[in-house]
Amino acid sequence: MAPIWSARITTAALCAALAAVGCASGASTHSHPGASSGPSASLRSLGADYLAIAEPANHRLDVEVDAYADNAHRHLAAAENALRAEAATERHFDRQLAAISFPPGIEVIALALIRVNEIRARLTVKQAAARSIPALLSFTTTHNAANAELEAQVRVIRSELGLAPPSTS
Repeated sequence: MAPIWSARITTAALCAALAAVGCASGASTHSHPGASSGPSASLRSLGADYLAIAEPANHRLDVEVDAYADNAHRHLAAAENALRAEAATERHFDRQLAAISFPPGIEVIALALIRVNEIRARLTVKQAAARSIPALLSFTTTHNAANAELEAQVRVIRSELGLAPPSTS
């Protein structure tokens, strides 16, 4: 039953983080002068800074997620290594994102994205500690929910930065 409680706690924490962003998104940067003609030079620069860290992190995560998927049903140690690599990539991205100086409205969104990603990273580390393949796989639903919450956060920050939505894969 522990994974069920874990899923409920994780879901509650993710919902709380998203609620905070929902309240903060009222401080949208779209009200700045010139918003109707596209993002300002400052927003374009911030968008480029964001993409400079997001694109390599997404590539690394794709490789790590594929490694996990390739091994999850038959090679416990390899799947766990892939999960630990995912968590390291997630945390590295968080540190890089935190280093970008966003205006206050976007800063709130970035911090919420970091909080949701940290929840996901903690879940990933917990999943990597599984002692059997069934235990490892018992995290799938919760991990997928965490991924969906993070993707929602990514869509919000990309919108605020004047970037296209992320591509789906």
